[in-house]
Amino acid sequence: MKDWLFLAIVTLVCSGCSSQNVCEEPEYIDFGEIVSTEKAKYLENDQVQYRCNPGYVLEGAEWIQCKAQEWTPRPPKCLAPCSITRQQLAAKNLFVFGSQRKARLIQSNQSLQFWCNEGYVLVVPSVRKCVDGYMDLPLCISERGKNCSDPPRIENGDIIPLSEEQYRSGSSVEFRCQKYYTMEGQNRSFCDNGTWTKVPICLEITCNSPRILNGSFQPQRTTYHDGDLIQIQCHSGFTFEPNNGERVVECTKNGWSPSPKCVRKGCDYIHIENGRMSDYYEKYKPFPRQEGQRIDFRCNHGFLPPNKAAWQRATCLSSHYDPEPKCIKRCDPSLRFYNGHFTNTNGNTYIEGDRIAFVCDKGYSPANQQSTSTCTKSGWSPAPRCVPPVIEGGCGRPPAVDNGDIIDTLKEIYVDSEDVTYQCQYLYIMEGSARVTCQNGRWSQTPKCRVPCTANCIPS
Repeated sequence: MKDWLFLAIVTLVCSGCSSQNVCEEPEYIDFGEIVSTEKAKYLENDQVQYRCNPGYVLEGAEWIQCKAQEWTPRPPKCLAPCSITRQQLAAKNLFVFGSQRKARLIQSNQSLQFWCNEGYVLVVPSVRKCVDGYMDLPLCISERGKNCSDPPRIENGDIIPLSEEQYRSGSSVEFRCQKYYTMEGQNRSFCDNGTWTKVPICLEITCNSPRILNGSFQPQRTTYHDGDLIQIQCHSGFTFEPNNGERVVECTKNGWSPSPKCVRKGCDYIHIENGRMSDYYEKYKPFPRQEGQRIDFRCNHGFLPPNKAAWQRATCLSSHYDPEPKCIKRCDPSLRFYNGHFTNTNGNTYIEGDRIAFVCDKGYSPANQQSTSTCTKSGWSPAPRCVPPVIEGGCGRPPAVDNGDIIDTLKEIYVDSEDVTYQCQYLYIMEGSARVTCQNGRWSQTPKCRVPCTANCIPS
């Protein structure tokens, strides 16, 4: 009986545990679908992918993830396209770009530019955007309509210019708000057959004292006006977002800009040149990482992290990783070169900036008296080279010939009367002697490799 009761309790507890990190079925979206494989149960870190129907534009994240029994971020929306018919354009005396008047389908967030028939004036702006199935078409005003009298005045604003007794149909005036006021509506009004189109209004620009969690600000007042600045100070362990250097926000017609927030310090995802984070971080991107949390990364072939290990771990400190996740050029210490070898390698690993010594075989010495080489992005520099002693009357390496090669084994030093033989590459013919001789410290005349002359060429 006791065993049965214990088993029942364990079963209940475990069943409760297994449901802790399960998300409900992801939401379906209008004019779109879930394209990833559907599951009977969605567990922690499971992902779902959305796609919109043809012609619709995805707004939001394409992928969402199950985190702590919630889908994050929120599912996206599918924004509808806008349609314009020939009849709509004709009724409003409009043309689209290219003086065309034909039906069009415009995706959300895309724009079109319009023109009016001759004899009509277009109410600006001429470029209009499609916003989730709706596009506000501009107005075309006839220049042959009735004149207008003085335009209406607006509170806390001025008219530019205000000098004519009468205004022709199609003409316009511009409005400007006074200091500390912002305009709502178009800043221009047109005379339309004796009547002025809608005029704007000027609102007073004020910002209330902001409420900042995990931070404070200076100076503190009840009300702020357009252009006023406040400086944000975040509590320990938090940082201003977005960080604009001075941590300053401004009162504007749209409120405080940028919106003042103090967020817990963390480190964002970074692209590692010539390397990558472990699969978990690259796939699920659980960022930002909070202070003290870690990431693991590795480097591509031919590169190593600063600790020269296959993998390295970096820790988030405030808003940066330590050590910095980077991949450094690796150099091969087993590089072979003639008449010498590297010393004290013993399987050591060398990365950019490391220096290694080399020694030359008996009878040879380092070129330019340089017996060390440094690992760089391009490999060992200077390249290790061992040369024989200089012989009086001898020659250095023979000169190179364009489109030709030396068929003998090359040496650093040649004694007097020693020679080498040249050979032209495929489709080239040789002019001069193929054999070149070292004479009194200088090489004799080298040959030339030329393209054979055809019926259409002129011999050089």
